[in-house]
Amino acid sequence: MNEVATLKEAVSEAERNASAGRTEREKQEARVAEVRQELQALVEKHESLERDSKTRESELASALESAKAAKAEAQKALQKIEAIKKIVAGKAFFMQSKHVKANYLLLTRIRSSPGVFADLPRSVSDDAAFYRAEEGSSTEKVFWSQYAEAGHPVPLSDQLKQLVELHKLAEQAMKGLIVRLWPKEAMPGSYFGLVRRLVDACPWVEVIKHSACIEGARRALACAKVHCGRMDAEKLVTDAPPPGKEYRTPEVYYKGVLKGAHPIAGECSKDVIFE
Repeated sequence: MNEVATLKEAVSEAERNASAGRTEREKQEARVAEVRQELQALVEKHESLERDSKTRESELASALESAKAAKAEAQKALQKIEAIKKIVAGKAFFMQSKHVKANYLLLTRIRSSPGVFADLPRSVSDDAAFYRAEEGSSTEKVFWSQYAEAGHPVPLSDQLKQLVELHKLAEQAMKGLIVRLWPKEAMPGSYFGLVRRLVDACPWVEVIKHSACIEGARRALACAKVHCGRMDAEKLVTDAPPPGKEYRTPEVYYKGVLKGAHPIAGECSKDVIFE
């Protein structure tokens, strides 16, 4: 009986030891799992910080590029403002000396001179006086009236407004002239296009004058043939006066035919260009 009791006691002791071992092992396994979770969290946190660092580096690089671009734009804007100040002051500016063609020499000379086109205050005064003399009220009259008697330096912002309004007036004048000179052609779509068209205005005016002379002469000679059908128009113009009547030059008859010239001018369409 004593041996059986001893064996039972030994078995119980072994079971208790095994149970304690399992408990300790379970604790160790739980701790290992906990450490693994902490380690995984640290790894994820490190990766997140690394991604954030790369993102910040990219954002910083982008911000630096934006700052450089903004600085360049600011420098360009300052250069433009300085150029505008020179224009407002009536001084020559750098762009006038680049790529100057013969057609633009006169315009460059005008812009560089201290004349009316470069003297903004004088133009403003003339503008204000012009609209002040007009009857009634208009937007232009109200605008220019505020600068009629400026007793203090006009701010640059207001000077730019004045230049814009003068630009509009010049644009309207150019468009009106272009419509009269080129009635059948499309209006240029830009201010530079208007200027380019006006560069050709003087040669075109000569063409129109030449054509008007031809059209008037054609009409007059045609009227003469109505009464003298056998008349040779070319010989009438090119042949010399009959012998003994050399005094009969065209200039002698200018005054007498002037009354008939006016109706001829009214009968000419002036829409056809004769070369």
